[in-house]
Amino acid sequence: MTRHTQDRNEESITLLDWAYLNFEILIRLQEGDIYLSTAFQKQLDCVGYLGEAIDTLNKKEREKLLHHDGFFSCSQTGKRIVVFALQENGLNKKRFEEIEKSIMYAYKEVKKGHINCTGLEKSYHYTLETLNIFKP
Repeated sequence: MTRHTQDRNEESITLLDWAYLNFEILIRLQEGDIYLSTAFQKQLDCVGYLGEAIDTLNKKEREKLLHHDGFFSCSQTGKRIVVFALQENGLNKKRFEEIEKSIMYAYKEVKKGHINCTGLEKSYHYTLETLNIFKP
């Protein structure tokens, strides 16, 4: 992941990484990339996934994780990003603009390699819709 540290403070980098990580996991699972490397397992742990190892689940069980209320669904991914953003940055107007920029940047970075991923599009829109609920 590319980060422009001169343009962002420490908290924004954390949010940028968090948003990127959540979007990236969503795409990997939607594309069927379930090879559970040590690095990928750490990513799953980082976002709070406590379920069975992804690579031990059958196709139907994996798909359930991506559906409406599943842990890795578009809406749940968006909610995780917003909750983290608000916990780290609060609700003041200046910080809110930084939150939106970080989420947008993470989305654009992940999208570069996945042009036609509807799951990423949906998750990004859920993230923005959820964020707008809290807009000062």
